[in-house]
Amino acid sequence: MVMVAVVFPVLLLLTAVLTQLAGNGVLRRNRVAGIRVRSTLRSDSGWVAGHRAAAPWVWAGFVVSAAAGVSALLLDGAIALVFAVIVVAALGATVAVSLYVASRAARTADESALATS
Repeated sequence: MVMVAVVFPVLLLLTAVLTQLAGNGVLRRNRVAGIRVRSTLRSDSGWVAGHRAAAPWVWAGFVVSAAAGVSALLLDGAIALVFAVIVVAALGATVAVSLYVASRAARTADESALATS
C-alpha cells in the first residue's frame, strides 16, 4: 500500500508540475521530460499546445492518486486491494486521456500554423 499511499501521488505531482511548466512554455521541447509523442515533438507550438491541453487531466490524476493515498492508509484488507485496483485503473484512464488530448491539441496547433503561413 506504500506504493498507492506515497509513490503514486509523488510521481503524479512531479508529472503535473512538469506538464504545467511545458504548457506555460517554461519546459522546452525535449526528449527527456514531458509528453513525448510524435505530435508534441514535431514543433514548439505543438509541444506547448499539447501540454496545455493535457494539464487538467494530469492534475486530475494527481488528485485521484492523492485521495487514494489517504484512503489506502485508512483502509485494510480486501477493501484496500479492491480500492487500489480501481485507483490504478482510474490513473490509467487519466494517462490515456492526457495523451489523447495532448496529441490532438498538438496536431491542431501544427495545422493552424501551416494554414496561416
